[in-house]
Amino acid sequence: MYSYEDMCADADRLASKGANRFVVGYSLFGRELVGLFKGSTDGPQLLVQGAMHAREWATAELCVRLFESYDGAAGLWCVPMANPDGAMLAQYGIDSAPTKSDAEYLLSLNGGDDFSLWKANGRGVDLNVNFPALWGTGASNVFAPAPSDYVGEHPLSEPCSRTLALFTLKVQPSATVSIHARGGVIYGGFGCYDPEKELAERVAEECGYPLLRAEGSAGGYKDWFVATTARLGLTVEVGDGDTPYPQLQGELDDILARTRNVLPTLSAHYVAQ
Repeated sequence: MYSYEDMCADADRLASKGANRFVVGYSLFGRELVGLFKGSTDGPQLLVQGAMHAREWATAELCVRLFESYDGAAGLWCVPMANPDGAMLAQYGIDSAPTKSDAEYLLSLNGGDDFSLWKANGRGVDLNVNFPALWGTGASNVFAPAPSDYVGEHPLSEPCSRTLALFTLKVQPSATVSIHARGGVIYGGFGCYDPEKELAERVAEECGYPLLRAEGSAGGYKDWFVATTARLGLTVEVGDGDTPYPQLQGELDDILARTRNVLPTLSAHYVAQ
């Protein structure tokens, strides 16, 4: 497992080595959205975030490791666990709910006490369809609270998605990287926007992952960033399509070797401009 507490401990460890640890905001259940920064705030900035989907909690550890290994010149902002409530629910089940009423509500949505495949936050909203980018038009969207794919009452209805959007606009990164799992693929572009396609192709080639368009996708963080800024946003789906989510943690060494150049490649490109 890689719990919220593990992520916080890693953030503290990195802060002791010189990284800037800060609080981006708070989740629905009051957990801190921990942020990390290294480098200079002058010049190009990059932003990487992970664990937006609860069952993909292993991507939080990958984000921390990518941050730690990064040595590029662009400033790097990292939000390792964008959905801490969901990640804790997927790992530790209903015991992670803060109140009895929260627990009863979540059990009713899930239809049982096995939350290992839960994607949403603590309100049954899938954060990666909660952004204002053709919100509510995705092929898999649902319109009532559920373990996955519920778009929410309105765009940015959730504390975590709203906080991440506002934080992104404040940082104004040249590019964003969203770490998800599974599939071994990189998604770029959105709608009629496909900025920096050659750079995206270079990143994909270095990873050995195909670069695709996510047809039928809407409301995602990457979708919103591309449509709002006309800048490069990438969703990197690590791992193959068959590995069970908890077992991804055992593959992180191989995944890190494959993806560790993503951020330095982006940094080199933007710093050279």
